[in-house]
Amino acid sequence: MLARLPRPAAILFALLLLALSVWCLTTQPPPIKVAKKGGYTDVHLYHDIAAKVAAGEPYHRAAAEMHRAHHYPLKPFFTMRLPTLAEMAAAIGWGGVQKVAYVLAFIATMAWVVATEDRLHWTERVLAAVGVGSGAGMVSSTGLMALHEYWGGLCIAIALAGVVGWPQKWGWIVLAAAAGLMIRELTAPFVLLALAFALYERQWRQAATWVAVLAVFGVYMGIHAHYVAAEIRPGDIDSPGWHAVQGFSAFLKAVIFTSTLQPLPRPIAMLAAMLPLFGWAALTGRAGLFCVALWLGYAAMIALFSRADTFYWGAIVLPSYFVGFALLPRAFWQLAEAIRGEAIPVPFAERLRLN
Repeated sequence: MLARLPRPAAILFALLLLALSVWCLTTQPPPIKVAKKGGYTDVHLYHDIAAKVAAGEPYHRAAAEMHRAHHYPLKPFFTMRLPTLAEMAAAIGWGGVQKVAYVLAFIATMAWVVATEDRLHWTERVLAAVGVGSGAGMVSSTGLMALHEYWGGLCIAIALAGVVGWPQKWGWIVLAAAAGLMIRELTAPFVLLALAFALYERQWRQAATWVAVLAVFGVYMGIHAHYVAAEIRPGDIDSPGWHAVQGFSAFLKAVIFTSTLQPLPRPIAMLAAMLPLFGWAALTGRAGLFCVALWLGYAAMIALFSRADTFYWGAIVLPSYFVGFALLPRAFWQLAEAIRGEAIPVPFAERLRLN
């Protein structure tokens, strides 16, 4: 994608990248908001809810009781998570949930290795697998697998591998994305983008399937809203809202604090969280356009609507976002060639299968 930029546009892009890199290394963004050490966290909340469900209590009643007991908001209705993950944990235990996470992490990693066989050099494919594997490992962590965003991100990773490698075999792409949507509604931007592509390309059957997924999800959310409303009492807490407009740093912090980048010094971590966006711009064709649009969309969503205490939204882009690291050398090469105003040499193109 970058190789096709006109020379003036490539120069402007390089200057923007340089400015963003300097900003990452020098900015002092507002801190995230986490629970006090030893305090009650979202992970505790979801484990406690699942324990009550396992003991025979209906999900919405159990969730309302735990939200109320620990001063979590209950209004609007979607402040209470969908019951999917809690019901699964109640049925098979968190040990069983962890095994499911291991299987999905393996599928996501291998899907990216196979999907990029005809698009990337083998070294890039290895690095892509490392990126996906490092991110996917987070969801199987005992302390994190109760967070719904990681599951949504893992399902997106599997679906996105299909978008890159097998766009015509869209049935299992729909299945993976729909599974994520039924766990966390933050998966919806992927589904909406896939629907937009299907409509633009006049893939009517595929578009109808995506509409059906959204319709089923809408019914599921409607039922969820009904049961939450039945549990609401006077005095239940309202959410403070989702209009913080924290800016681009919110997206970068969200990636940092939900991934293996967290231990890095903050300026280095900020730069590392930004660079995959640049790497993704190296992909060509439909897949490149889809991926760049997806990550820019999620970056805008988190920048505009997340709060300091909802940094965990960043998990929705993991683990596939880190494939951008593997694409960085390709992106720098393409940008350099575009700045020089030269086409990529044919032998190099053939060796890296750029087309």
